[in-house]
Amino acid sequence: MESNNLMRVIRYHWVAILICAQLGILFGAALAIVTPREYTAHADVFVQVTGGSSTSDVAAATNYSQQQARNFSAVATREIVLQEVIDELELDVTVPQLRKQVSTVVPLNSTMITISGTDSSPNTAADIANSVAAELTAVVPRLTPEVTGKSTVRMQIIESANPPATASSPNVPLLLVLGLLAGVVAAAVVVAIRAAVGTRVHSASQAAAITGAALIGTIALDRKAGRQPVPVADGVWSRRAEEYRQLRTNLRYLQPDTDHKVFVVTSSVPGEGKSTTSANMAAALAASGLRVGLVEADLRRPTLADLLDMTEGPGLAGVLTDQVSLEDAFQSWGPDGMQVLLAGDMPPNPSELIESARGAEIFAAIRQRFDVTIIDSPPLAAVADAAALTRQLGGAVLVVGSRRVRARELRRAVNRLNTIGVAVEGIVVNFVSVPRADRFDYGYVPSPKAGPARTSASSAAPRASRARARQPLTEHSVRPLSANENPA
Repeated sequence: MESNNLMRVIRYHWVAILICAQLGILFGAALAIVTPREYTAHADVFVQVTGGSSTSDVAAATNYSQQQARNFSAVATREIVLQEVIDELELDVTVPQLRKQVSTVVPLNSTMITISGTDSSPNTAADIANSVAAELTAVVPRLTPEVTGKSTVRMQIIESANPPATASSPNVPLLLVLGLLAGVVAAAVVVAIRAAVGTRVHSASQAAAITGAALIGTIALDRKAGRQPVPVADGVWSRRAEEYRQLRTNLRYLQPDTDHKVFVVTSSVPGEGKSTTSANMAAALAASGLRVGLVEADLRRPTLADLLDMTEGPGLAGVLTDQVSLEDAFQSWGPDGMQVLLAGDMPPNPSELIESARGAEIFAAIRQRFDVTIIDSPPLAAVADAAALTRQLGGAVLVVGSRRVRARELRRAVNRLNTIGVAVEGIVVNFVSVPRADRFDYGYVPSPKAGPARTSASSAAPRASRARARQPLTEHSVRPLSANENPA
């Protein structure tokens, strides 16, 4: 895993990682508390081979002593020694039990044996180590050959064991480190499960990596957006308004060979802000002087009427069922004359209407009337309407709600479009969190000398009267948006 991917995973799941690490440390501390205390004492015994007067004899004796030291260390944990220790100290244990409390170590190239005794009592641990050392020095001469009536091996205790002041077990630092490592492993498992089951998309880079599509816009999270849902039409200078204007600039690079562009705006699941994004995309394009049509093709859960403060009418549903003509169904909105076709009354069969021959005819007629047509369609995961629209018209723009959609839901939406042969032309990541340090640094605004701002949509006319005013569409002033033209 690359370092930037690793840091992104840590940043997205730092709470889970921190909790698992803390739980691991607490588990290690609890284990250290409940584990019985044990003390270990050490006694050292030196092994010496007697005899030999020349230098070569001494060297041979030294090599022999090193070999015998390893053999005698094994004798220290045998019954011939341990039973005598049990009898001497009057221990209430068996030989196999005492064997678990005694260990020996022979340093490399050494003739010294270190005998360790372990017990819950520091005094008993020292007594066991000293007793085993004493019994070993007494037993070894009986097990070795004699020369001229004397054993060739002599053992001597060179350091007796003392009661230890601190416990050798449990090793508290080691348990805490092991607990931390266990917590990290548990965190990795949790992150893997969350990634496979329900990790939410947090950033634009993550959304681009999942979809494999071009990122054409990011919209910051603004908790005041409900009071000003379409800031572009109101002529305000804010972060959200400028981000929609940047999105407008990026849209001109899409569909460069088409005179009448159509963008079907959809999302993976409800609640990702596709309708608000559609309205602002249309308003930003209309503010650049283009003839723009905004069509609400979400016939199941329409929201544009409330969002734009418009009066409902027959709308698209009425056009598809021949209750009203296309010219009469459109309404003009905002200071730039953006044309809006609301959803109208919810029909019982919206998918059939959209996929019908009449639906294809209506959408083809709408496409020819505008420079750019923005179609607000339902989410891909909810119904089949969006898939039908993108298959007919193409130009799929996928809105990704940061922290609103799961990665698997986004992948499923993209796969659904790919299955019907529709590629995602671009993604717009919505509700992007802005660092606190960057929230107030947007100071590049028009100078007061530049004159008054243009009339906002809310002040151009009373909204009630503006919502009721319907203007028939004509064919004049239709101007294609070329690839070399900068609408901004």
